[in-house]
Amino acid sequence: MSVVRAAALLLACLGLQVGLVRLAPTSPRYVDFLVLPVLWYGIRSSQRSAMLVGCAGGLLRDAWFSAGVLGLNGFTKTFLGWVLGGLGARVDLNSGGTRLVVAAAFSVSQSALDLGLRRLLDRVTTSPDPVEWAVRAATAGLLVAVGF
Repeated sequence: MSVVRAAALLLACLGLQVGLVRLAPTSPRYVDFLVLPVLWYGIRSSQRSAMLVGCAGGLLRDAWFSAGVLGLNGFTKTFLGWVLGGLGARVDLNSGGTRLVVAAAFSVSQSALDLGLRRLLDRVTTSPDPVEWAVRAATAGLLVAVGF
């Protein structure tokens, strides 16, 4: 993993996310550009690279956009990067349709893991909104399909 390339990719995605938040303040509920580097390294690189990029991307998202538990997105993206990196090392996930499905599954898994960790930490949570999860999964799939 080239550290410079990973940092440049994370900063570019952070810039896109910040720009989108300026245009549409409620967009972080549905669009997460910082998931792209995690998916990129999880599908195309090693498990360790996906974990490190997931940790950095999640902590960046926590620091810039989250007012709750610091490190929650970092943990979820690190864990899911580890899972995806392990799967990507064993199975070819590099076709267009597979990337779309993997990104959607990654987004739903991240939402479920986030909800479970918030409940574990006794944070006030609302019941999961399946429409919001579906929109988030669809946007993640489209971002990966267009971005890759």
